Amino acid sequence: MHETPEFNGPDSLTIMGQWVTGDIQLSPYSVLDALDLVLAAKNNANQEFVHFDGNSYNANIGPSGVVIENLFVEEVRGEYSLAETQMMLLDFWDYCSQAVADEVDSWRRQFMSDHHGRDPLAGLRAPLD
Repeated sequence: MHETPEFNGPDSLTIMGQWVTGDIQLSPYSVLDALDLVLAAKNNANQEFVHFDGNSYNANIGPSGVVIENLFVEEVRGEYSLAETQMMLLDFWDYCSQAVADEVDSWRRQFMSDHHGRDPLAGLRAPLD
């Protein structure tokens, strides 16, 4: 069992950091899923907001950005740009690549298989061997 990290970064990103470390955790597939939604929103200005539900947070991802809300504490809410969210998810992917190095490639392959070959990391991180 791997220990999930705690967010350590700028106060302005705390809620997003808690969403990533608390809800997405060390799940490479979930990181890819969230990143894929962010990239889709960046590439389609007409896309509807998509909900990414978790255990403690709900993230609404759309062309105008990402709204993250705590499911239990109403006033815990943050709004972030797609660029900020993409950067956070890529940083967390890099962390996962070290923390669960033996799992990331298989989860990336599984995501690509489930999504008709689409790879959210294409051009952003090294390709699979």
